Amino acid sequence: PEVVKLPLDWKRLDSPGQTFQKLLVLRCLRPDRMASALGDWIRNTMPNGRDFMDCDGSASFYEILHQSFDDSTNATPLFFILSPGADPVKEVEKLGKKLMGLQPNVNYHNIAMGQGQDVPAINKLELGHKEGHWVMLQNIHLMPSWCKELEKKLNSFVVEGSHVNFRVFLSADPSPGIPIGILEACIKLTNEPPQGLLANLRRAFALFTKEDFEDRDAKVKSILFGLCHFHAVMLERKKFGPLGYNMMYPFSAGDLRDSARVLYNYLEGLSSVKIPWDVLRFLFGDIMYGGHIVDDWDRKMCGTYLNYFMQDELLDETELVPYADGKLCWPSPPPGTHERYLEHIESMPSESPLFFGMHPNAELGFRTAQCKQIFEMLWMLQPKDKGAEDADSQSPMARAEQLCNDFFDEVRDISFPVDDISRSMTDEEKGPFQFVFLQECEYMNVLVFEMSRSLSELQLGFKGELTMSPAMENLAECLYLEQIPPRWAKHAFASTRPLQSWLVNLKDRCEHLNEWVPDPIHIMKVVDISKLFNPQSFLTAIKQLACQDQDPQAANKLELDKLNVYTDVTKRDAKQIDAFAREGTYVTGMFLEGARWDVNGNTLEDSKPKEMFFKMPVVNCKAGLNQDREEKNVYNCPAYCVPTRRPHFVFTAQLRTKQPAAKWVLGGVAIIP
Repeated sequence: PEVVKLPLDWKRLDSPGQTFQKLLVLRCLRPDRMASALGDWIRNTMPNGRDFMDCDGSASFYEILHQSFDDSTNATPLFFILSPGADPVKEVEKLGKKLMGLQPNVNYHNIAMGQGQDVPAINKLELGHKEGHWVMLQNIHLMPSWCKELEKKLNSFVVEGSHVNFRVFLSADPSPGIPIGILEACIKLTNEPPQGLLANLRRAFALFTKEDFEDRDAKVKSILFGLCHFHAVMLERKKFGPLGYNMMYPFSAGDLRDSARVLYNYLEGLSSVKIPWDVLRFLFGDIMYGGHIVDDWDRKMCGTYLNYFMQDELLDETELVPYADGKLCWPSPPPGTHERYLEHIESMPSESPLFFGMHPNAELGFRTAQCKQIFEMLWMLQPKDKGAEDADSQSPMARAEQLCNDFFDEVRDISFPVDDISRSMTDEEKGPFQFVFLQECEYMNVLVFEMSRSLSELQLGFKGELTMSPAMENLAECLYLEQIPPRWAKHAFASTRPLQSWLVNLKDRCEHLNEWVPDPIHIMKVVDISKLFNPQSFLTAIKQLACQDQDPQAANKLELDKLNVYTDVTKRDAKQIDAFAREGTYVTGMFLEGARWDVNGNTLEDSKPKEMFFKMPVVNCKAGLNQDREEKNVYNCPAYCVPTRRPHFVFTAQLRTKQPAAKWVLGGVAIIP
């Protein structure tokens, strides 16, 4: 969309001098394309813009280090800015052995900085300065005060003149404790993965030299290419945010390198025709890459990729785009030379979420979030002490004061008589559901009290009757920036909404509780679990009630810790429900992300274009015994409180599917109440 010519009078914005104005139009119409358009604008407008955007993504880190070393001198250290999983030490040692026959503790000194390492570091620097050795100082950010002494020492070496072969290599995490003088004097390098699946695949394949690759068996070549593709997919999937991973993991080239070594050890000289796929999948998915993975759902996704890629078909030709149903095809290459594999990499079609087993809508979601992040950053950079030039606009403090008054008027009268409701029921009438809703009312009272207290205090501050405290100033800033204040969030329900929308949602939750208050003995026919502070407690109440209602004479009695919540999706919405569920409880408020629900077919289907969420019909939640194995044609779908997912996991829903459940696992399909 960003390259399409504009119609009518707007076509003047396509002229060379108007490209930035066209970005403003694109921001209004297609925010999801904004980041890509800004990248194109930098490439085509700024001097050397293409170098800034594309850099050297197709080169290995060793090649980049070699080029940077050629630019260095005995007075210009190389500074490695560490990224998760990156370890430049091996590449430095490899380069040194090639250039000058590097020998540890002879003409190469590697020191990991920490307590008591300052004196040895200075001694090795003095020795290297005089005799032309290489000195590697790792993690200097751990000693910020000593870094000032390091800066003076390096400056003294420049004045004295060092041996021509003398080189200093420094590494550190991004840290404000590193002196500016050191950063300015160094050539700075980092080893973050490039952006894009193609660039990541190029970088992954470049990790293996042509000579080493050509010496391998045809089976090893095929599996190694599949492993490179898997590595690129795992790295690039993180751009989809919560839809890609519940947590971010520091996958690096070291994981691919170690996996390749395991592959060589298992297959080199293997007499058996059959490849031990199960063993390889376990080593790759549970140890090499799985060693980073903490979340169970992310681990399941990693294993699903390996089950798809690591199979016999990979040795010949197999489809590398999982479950695309013919919408996109890119087969693995047949065994061949190193050049043939490079040619095949360059033949990769345009990148699409289909490569990851995801719906094309996933790109719309992450690019919109990308645009939002860019403009939030620009908004944060705006000066807050000056009003806009427009006379009708409000200053930040005036805007915060107005919102303070509006919010206070909205919440000051909200209160639930928890004690009166509790006294109106006998102990026999108080069941699991009643305790859940009493708890929900108590949660709401605590939240509203904190809101009313802090807002009334801030009103006095605006009037000059109270001195503005840091907490009050923070509240005012949050109101202006449309953010939930931390003190409110401490007592509030999980939410990612902006402040105004959050307040509307709070009032909806109050209305939901007010439906229960007049008749607390009975709960609603359909409970909206998206309006509960703690939906897990309500689902636990379903299991508790199942245990209480069972026949006392039953041979096999139900135990709470052996029960699970199972779901049965109906074909009705909440307004069509006129009676209580025969078993369990009817719930609503569930939205499906990454797929849609076919009401007529009672099954999961692909989302429609630009449909990010699909509202589920009423779901009957009931208790049942835990099952050790997954049922066929059923996708065990995780449900979370908010779109950011972890750590707000609620329960696992069982959704019927005609397609393999693995398709929805890779698609990141989840329920968001």
